[in-house]
Amino acid sequence: MGWEIRVVLLAGALLSLLYFLYQIRKNRMQIDYAIFWSLLSAVLLVLGIFPNIVIWAAAVLRVESPANLLFAGIIFVLIFKLFTTTVKLSKMNRQITEMAQRMAVDGVETKDMPPETNGGRGGAEGGGH
Repeated sequence: MGWEIRVVLLAGALLSLLYFLYQIRKNRMQIDYAIFWSLLSAVLLVLGIFPNIVIWAAAVLRVESPANLLFAGIIFVLIFKLFTTTVKLSKMNRQITEMAQRMAVDGVETKDMPPETNGGRGGAEGGGH
C-alpha cells in the first residue's frame, strides 16, 4: 500500500473518530450508532497504522491490490449498515403511521362522546349547560 493512501486513510479515520466522539459528547447520536461509527473509525485507524494486515488479507484472498480489498470491504460494511438502518427506519415509519392512525381514531371517538364522559373536553359543545 502506498504512503499516499496510508496518509489519507489515517487522516480520514482520525478525523472521523474525533467527529464521532464530538457528536457523542454533545448527545446528538444514539449509542448504537456511535459504537458502530467509532469502531469503524478505529478499525480504519489500525489498518492505516498496520497496513500489512490488509496486504496479508489481499494475498490470502488473491486480490490484486490491497487498496481494492480495503475499498471493497468498506463499501460492503457501509452497504450493510445502510440496509440495517433502512430496516430500522421502515419499522419506525410503520410505528408512526400506526400511532397517527390510533390518535386520529381516539380523537374522533373523544369528539363523538357526550361532554360528561370525555372529561368536559367537549369545547363549545359542553360549555352551555
